[in-house]
Order: sequence, then C-alpha cells, then structure tokens
Amino acid sequence: MSKARAQAAKDDLEIGDDWLEEFMPYRLYRVVNRLNLRLQNRLKAIGVSPSQWRVLSVLRSHGTLTIGKIVEHTLMEQSTVSRVIDQLEHDGRAHRRTSTADSRMIEVVLTEAGVDAFEKILPAARRHERIAMEGFSVKEIAALRGLLARLEDNITRDDY
Repeated sequence: MSKARAQAAKDDLEIGDDWLEEFMPYRLYRVVNRLNLRLQNRLKAIGVSPSQWRVLSVLRSHGTLTIGKIVEHTLMEQSTVSRVIDQLEHDGRAHRRTSTADSRMIEVVLTEAGVDAFEKILPAARRHERIAMEGFSVKEIAALRGLLARLEDNITRDDY
C-alpha cells in the first residue's frame, strides 16, 4: 500500500464514515430508546418500572393471558416476565389464576389497581406519542404504522 493510500485509510478511521446514520436497526433503536427515556420519569413517579409498564400495557390491550403469551407480546425473557408478575401481584396490580380453558395453564389477570396504574400512565404515553408524531399527517402516520407492520412481518418470518 502506498504511503498516500495508507494515510487516507488512517484518516477514514479517524473521521468515520457515518454508516450508522443509514443503518435502519440503529435508527429504530435510537428512536425507541429516546421515547422510553421520556416515559421513564412518569413511570418512576407512580412506582412502575418500564418492564411493569410493558406487562400492564399488554394485559390491558389483550386481556387475560398466559405467561407464554405475555412473553410473546412483550418480547421479554420468561424469567423477567415471571419476576414482573410477582412484583405486580405483590403490589396488587395483577394476579395469577388457573386457566378456565385448561387447568394446566396459569393465566395473569389485571386487577382494578393494575388498570388504575395503567390509566395513570396512559396520558403521558399518549402525549409522548403525539409529540413524536408532530408534523406528520394522518396519512403519514398510517403509512408509518403500515411500514412498521411490514418490517415486523419481514423479521418474524420463518426464513429470516
């Protein structure tokens, strides 16, 4: 390698090439983390962890679920979900029960206190969503939802 080429290569390493700005997983990660950071203060104020918020949200959205379904919807490890449910039970926000459809299965149900905790956070979560979507038209928001759904479908295919 010539001296000039070696210097150019060294300069590229020192300056960087900004490849991450075009790398979609990195951009999505940054957006999600910034949204979550803003919501964490509100969660902390009412004594709910981000993991608890995820479980509360999934249960509020889908109703009574097995732990396996909660894991599927939250994308959290089963051991983490079990610990979160333990915490929610301890705080009176959820409880476990034997499934009415299959006595071998355990379901998790929100309590009124769980719904109340969810409802206290929801306005802040909606506000964060509104702020993040400022300047987007209804059509653009619908398109973004559709694109995100397609992206998720692509990465959850069996042949991925």
